[in-house]
Amino acid sequence: MTWREQTRKYEQAAYFVCLAIMAASLTLSTFMMSISQFLLLFTWLFIGDSIKVKLQRFIHNKIAILLVSLYLLHLIGLAYTSDFHYAFKDLRIKLPLLVFPLILSSVKALEKRYFDLLMLVYVIAVFIGTCISFGTYLSHSYGDIREISRFISHIRFCLNIVLVIGIIAYYLFTRQTRWWEKAIQLMLICWFVFQLYIFESISGYLAFFGLMIASLLFVIFKKIQRRGWRIVCLAIVIALPLAVGFYLYWTLSPLLGRPSIDFKALDKTTAMGNDYWHDTVCFPTEDGKYIGLYFCRPEMRDAWNQRSQLDYDGLTQNGENLEATLARYLTSKDLRKDASGVSSLTDEDIRNVENGVANYNNFAHPGIKARISETLFEYNQYRLHNNPNGGSLSQRIEYTRASLYLIKKHPLFGVGTGDIPTAFQQAYDELDSPLEQQYRHRAHNQYLAIAVTFGLVGLLWFLLTLLVPYCSSKRHRNYLYTVFLVIMLISMLAEDTLETQAGVSLFAFFNSLLIFAL
Repeated sequence: MTWREQTRKYEQAAYFVCLAIMAASLTLSTFMMSISQFLLLFTWLFIGDSIKVKLQRFIHNKIAILLVSLYLLHLIGLAYTSDFHYAFKDLRIKLPLLVFPLILSSVKALEKRYFDLLMLVYVIAVFIGTCISFGTYLSHSYGDIREISRFISHIRFCLNIVLVIGIIAYYLFTRQTRWWEKAIQLMLICWFVFQLYIFESISGYLAFFGLMIASLLFVIFKKIQRRGWRIVCLAIVIALPLAVGFYLYWTLSPLLGRPSIDFKALDKTTAMGNDYWHDTVCFPTEDGKYIGLYFCRPEMRDAWNQRSQLDYDGLTQNGENLEATLARYLTSKDLRKDASGVSSLTDEDIRNVENGVANYNNFAHPGIKARISETLFEYNQYRLHNNPNGGSLSQRIEYTRASLYLIKKHPLFGVGTGDIPTAFQQAYDELDSPLEQQYRHRAHNQYLAIAVTFGLVGLLWFLLTLLVPYCSSKRHRNYLYTVFLVIMLISMLAEDTLETQAGVSLFAFFNSLLIFAL
C-alpha cells in the first residue's frame, strides 16, 4: 500500500478540521478566520485528486464560477481606480469570496456525519460567544449594549445567532432524536432568541423576523400537503407582520406623544429656592416626557461636580455632551433637573452618565423597546436640529443620500474598487452634509455599496450571484440554504455585510458550504 493510499482515509478528517476551525472562528476570532483559510488552502493542495483535476472540476462548475466572479468584479474595478492602497486592502478582506467557492466546489462533498458535526461545532462556538457576551452584560462593564459582543461587531454576531437558530430548528424538526435531545434544542433556541433580544440590533431583529417567515413558507410549500394545515400556516404568516405592527404601535404611541403642559401649574422654584426653566421647544422628549421641564442648570452643575470627576460642562467618556446626557438620564428616571434630582442618582447611575448612557431604561431594560426609544430620539434630533451625528438611523439617512448622489454621478460602472473612501468624502463635502468627520462612513447598505463601487451594471451582476445559485437547482432549495440566503439578503439592507472580515467570511463560508458540501 502506497503512502498516498494510507493517508487518503484521513483526508476527509483533515478537511473537516480546517472547516471546523473556520466555523468556530466566525464568532470567536477574526485572526483565526484568516489562519483557517490558509490552512484550508494548504490542505486542499494535498487531499483528494490532483490539483489539475480539482481545477478542472471547479472550471466546469458554472455556479462556482459565478460565485468567484464576484471577486473578479473587484479585480476589474482596479482598471479605473486611483487609490490602489485601499483597493488591495479591500481585495485582501474579500479573499473568502474566491477561496471558499474554489475549494469547496472542487473537492469531494462532506460525508453527512462530518457535515452534522460541523454544524454542531458552529452552534457550540456561537453558544460560547453568547455566554461571554452575557457575562459582560451581567457585569455592566460597558457603556453601550453593543459592546458586550467581545470578538466581532454586534451586528455580525447577531447574524450568526439568527443563523444558529435556523440550524437548530432544522435538526429539531427533521431528525428523529430522543426527547431530551429535543428539549436541549428547544432550550438553546430560547437562549439564542433571548440573546438576540438584549443586543438591540435592528438588523438582528429583521433577520430573525425573516427567518420565521421563510421557515413558515418553506414548511407550507415543501412539507405540508393537507389544504387545511396550509391555510392555518398561511394565516400565521399573515398574522406575524400584523402582530409586529401592533407591537410597534403599542410601543411607539407613548414614545411619540407630546403631552400637553399647563405651565401655570408647574412649580416655579426648586427646593433650594432657585428658578426653574421650563422649555418644550429647544429640548425634545425622552420616553414621552419633556426633557426641558424642571431645569435648573446651576444646581445641576454644582451637584454633579460634587459627585463626579468629569466636568459638567465637558464631555462623557464616549465624547457626548455631558449636560445633555445627564438631562436625558434624569428625565428617563422621572427626576427633576436640579440638585435634588442629581442627588437621587445612585453611584451606578453616575457611572452610567459618565460612560454616555443617556437613558436609564435602555440600560436597565435593554431590548426592542429600548432600541426603538433610542432611535426615535436620534431621529428627532436630526429632524429638529439637522444633527445626524451619533445617531444610527440619522447617520444612515446621510449615508444613503451620499450613496445615491454618487450613483447618479457614476451610474454605469461606479467609482472603482479603491476609490470608495475618497468618493464618499467628496460627496459629503459637495452635499454640505452636517455629519462630522468621524461619522462620515460608507453606505451601510451592501446593495448601495456595490452600486457605488461598480455602478448599476455591477449591482445587477451582484444580484445574479446571490439569486441564480438558489433558483438554478432544486437541490439548492433546501431549508438551510433558504434561511441562510434570506438572512443575508435582509442583512444587506441595513449593513454593508461584505465590507468587513467577519461579514464576508460568514457569507462566503456558508454560501459555498451549503451549495457544494451537502
